[in-house]
Amino acid sequence: MRTGSILQLLPLFDPQGRFSALKSLTLVLLALPALWLAHGFTSGEWDFPSPYIPLIYHSGLWTAYLLLAALAITPLRKILRWSKLLQIRRMIGVASYFYLVVHLYAWIGLRYYNVETLLIEGLSRPSLWLATISLFIFTALTITSLDCAVQRMGGENWRRLHRLTYTATIAGLIHFLLSPGSIVGTPFLLPGIFLWLMVWRWLDKRDRGTSPFLLLVLTITTAVITVLLQLLWLSAFQTAPQPVEPWSTTFFALSPDTWEYLGFPPVLVVLILGGLASLCAAFRQKRMT
Repeated sequence: MRTGSILQLLPLFDPQGRFSALKSLTLVLLALPALWLAHGFTSGEWDFPSPYIPLIYHSGLWTAYLLLAALAITPLRKILRWSKLLQIRRMIGVASYFYLVVHLYAWIGLRYYNVETLLIEGLSRPSLWLATISLFIFTALTITSLDCAVQRMGGENWRRLHRLTYTATIAGLIHFLLSPGSIVGTPFLLPGIFLWLMVWRWLDKRDRGTSPFLLLVLTITTAVITVLLQLLWLSAFQTAPQPVEPWSTTFFALSPDTWEYLGFPPVLVVLILGGLASLCAAFRQKRMT
């Protein structure tokens, strides 16, 4: 293999074998959560009741964050007209799988690596069935993420397999929603962002993915659906240790007094992120005219 071909495989170099500041910065940013997780797990800060519990939670969050970030690369690339963003999509996807493996390790560790306990829990909890489906799919996607896999499988077969990303993502997000304590915040934010990304793909197929007006309409609609999702989910499927009242819980989370410890409510985060996408599209459109 030629030196240039080897350099193309390294995360610090672009497809032409040249050093890439974008990929290098991305690699550093992707490693920071791992360092934070390692510090929390080994420093004693997470010792009560078990360091595995926060490791499970935070590694799962970073798995979902990075997966959605990978799915957001295509919209960002087209809205910003920044083609180089495509170079970091694979890096983000592989990093998401790394945090998924950490998530699995932490879940096994919390059960003291007891095979009987793991099997009983794995077979009895629907949320873990979904997690297993997601794990198998993402394992296959990660293994086939290299260019050589595309060549061996053929472009159409490779694309057909990687469309399962959406199925695996949905399974993973429902797994999160079914987790105990999914009452407000992030469990409802992530499906809202995923919905925005999926509807954007529908718009893009119709060459409307960079329309500032349609992006704004999409953002407002997604924000409303995010609120409704929380209400409907808490009404029908909530798995909180103690049942909560959907309406009061949802609107309690919208109060600024709660943001210090609950974080911004999902509806506001969706509006902010979607609004920024619409503004960027308007700015780029203005520059092109």
